[in-house]
Amino acid sequence: MLKSRIVTALVIAPLTLAAVFFLPQQAFALFVALIVLMGAWEWTAMMRLVSRSQRTVYVLLVLFIIVVAQKLLPYYEQTIFAVATAWWVLATALVVVYPRACTVWSVRGIKGLIGCLVLVPTWAAMVYIRDLEQGPWLIVYMFLMVWGADTGAYFAGKRFGKRKLMPRVSPAKSWAGIGGATITVLLVSALTKPYLHFAQELSLTMYILALVLLFFSVIGDLTESMVKRQCGIKDSGSILPGHGGIMDRIDSLTAAAPVFAFCLILLNP
Repeated sequence: MLKSRIVTALVIAPLTLAAVFFLPQQAFALFVALIVLMGAWEWTAMMRLVSRSQRTVYVLLVLFIIVVAQKLLPYYEQTIFAVATAWWVLATALVVVYPRACTVWSVRGIKGLIGCLVLVPTWAAMVYIRDLEQGPWLIVYMFLMVWGADTGAYFAGKRFGKRKLMPRVSPAKSWAGIGGATITVLLVSALTKPYLHFAQELSLTMYILALVLLFFSVIGDLTESMVKRQCGIKDSGSILPGHGGIMDRIDSLTAAAPVFAFCLILLNP
């Protein structure tokens, strides 16, 4: 399992970084949209849509919202990311009370709305951040935070993870894993802070931002785990050996990216 995860990561990471640094902005937006639409296809399985036509309609709906968001993003980016952040605050509450509220959000239509709130702001955030000064490096910083947290949590959890974080939602998550993730993101912030323009005037705020991103990356992971558990599936798909599906790989990013974009707007008004 670990070997498959490493091999897959060694293939995905260079391709993703090449897209971040070398694709023109419109091509990058299309690249991210394709990933998000693949995630939307997997989300239809969590909606328990069986018909290929129904699943295709949902993917086309997500595509339509992305097209609309592309028109609105230059004018309403703060509103879009504020709404996305508010959603992830609500998702935190749903994760905490699970399974008590699942009868409300597990309705197919609401679950479809949740999929849009999870996926479309991810696309918008990646495109928005990429277009900023130092945009590619900001995305790399975010990747290091999310992937570093995941790696730190994995190894700390394997070694010390006896006390479970939220066993009803994700039995594999442990408090030790959170500790390992916390150390990792703080270290990443300390190492990258001198090279990021937006962070050079920040001191304690930079580390608070790191912890905020860690928190929401965990919530993104737990939210997908909650939805999968409710519908009785282990992985969102099988396209990525050792990682499952696309959603299993980007679940933390779906929360971290829009929250990061919102924080960047607030820190650089």
